[in-house]
Amino acid sequence: MVGRVAAQPSPGAVPRALPLSPEVEAFIEEMVDRHAFERDALRATFAQVRIQQQVLGAMHSQSRPRPWFEYRPAFVNRPRIAGGARFWQENAAVLERAQAQYGVPAELVVATIAAETLFGKMMGSHPVLDSLATLAFEFPKRAPFFRGELEQFLLLARELSIDPAQPRGSFAGAMGIPQFMPTSYRKYAVDFDADGRIDLFRSAADAIGSVANYYRVFGWVSGGPVAVRASAPVDLAEAQAKLGIKPHTTVGALAALGIAANPPHAAELDPSLPAMVFPLIMKEGTEYWLGFDNFFVITRYNRAIHYAMAVFELAREIRALRAGPTARS
Repeated sequence: MVGRVAAQPSPGAVPRALPLSPEVEAFIEEMVDRHAFERDALRATFAQVRIQQQVLGAMHSQSRPRPWFEYRPAFVNRPRIAGGARFWQENAAVLERAQAQYGVPAELVVATIAAETLFGKMMGSHPVLDSLATLAFEFPKRAPFFRGELEQFLLLARELSIDPAQPRGSFAGAMGIPQFMPTSYRKYAVDFDADGRIDLFRSAADAIGSVANYYRVFGWVSGGPVAVRASAPVDLAEAQAKLGIKPHTTVGALAALGIAANPPHAAELDPSLPAMVFPLIMKEGTEYWLGFDNFFVITRYNRAIHYAMAVFELAREIRALRAGPTARS
């Protein structure tokens, strides 16, 4: 759910209105038929939409990923680590309750919120309606996905009794402290402060509970490993890495191929554990790691290995800082 910051529009650039094209009109009719929206009200809503060129630019920039040694400092850094320890201290009781209820460690929840919005300080300034409509009708590569998110956003706005033109979020339409897409907001967000309303924009408790619930639903294994450094012949490791990010081969089978976790992890891992191999490009060369089911769960939040690794490392650093100097020895 994390994206690069979009480039600023050129001076004097004025976003153009979204035309009420046959595609848009067909979408409106679907919303009327499926969800009993008022046709004229929706047409008036879409008449206010402005195409956001910087949103399109940001989506195209995502196709040029950075190597790990450049990506890591943007997320695993002092502001997020120190801020994570403070956020944990301020919300200790809520985090403890979420961990007990969902089985997801507090440091993972804190690290996710740190990576997404720096604890609500960077929730995005793009009008969510404009972003989703731009991507739904002006970005053919992923138009079906974003039309689905636009549908869910309009339903969410109706459920929350808010003007759909008001919410602000990321260039891709993610919202609130945990940067949930509209579908995730409606499916996985929870009222963790029990005030009768799910508010991911202002309630830290709702954000904490919702992130923990999200990971639980996608299969987080309490106490299970996430990722460990491995030693492997380059050709074998690269061949395994091409098989995808979902664990597909057991630790024992990988060891038989010559791909093994570094000590002391090798002795700690159950040979029957499913795992996959992924590379991290460092300045000094390429490292290879084993990722387990919990690593794959983190990629369900943002489907990128670098994101999952950043959250994993950030979580470890936050826990170590909170625990004190002895935890770092």
